[in-house]
Amino acid sequence: MTALEKRTEFARFFMKLSYIGFLITLTLGTWVWVQEGRQPSITIWVIRLAPMLMFAVGVFKAQLRPIAWMCFASLLYFVMAVTEALSSLAIWFNYVELAMVVVLFCSSTVFIRWQAQLWRVKTAQENNAV
Repeated sequence: MTALEKRTEFARFFMKLSYIGFLITLTLGTWVWVQEGRQPSITIWVIRLAPMLMFAVGVFKAQLRPIAWMCFASLLYFVMAVTEALSSLAIWFNYVELAMVVVLFCSSTVFIRWQAQLWRVKTAQENNAV
């Protein structure tokens, strides 16, 4: 296993871990650590979780295109998390949500880059072998 393959596997593992962590964070932010003035609600929970759940198959099958789209969708969560974290009603958990979305975005983009590099190297090696 080459160094690039090891990095790609590590990035894949970290991306999946941060994806699950972010989903758990969204769930806890809706049900357990609720900001002042909000009520826990199934509707809000579904609205917060559904867009990210659309990318679950792509994340766990390590498909680059759905992961890239997930990165774009996570930017909306980033905007929401920054707004909540800078609010005067912010609680400590808002900073956890912000950190989780940043980790998810970074790990996903790193995985996309390294996986694409690995595929290019493997394709070049196959073309040279033929």
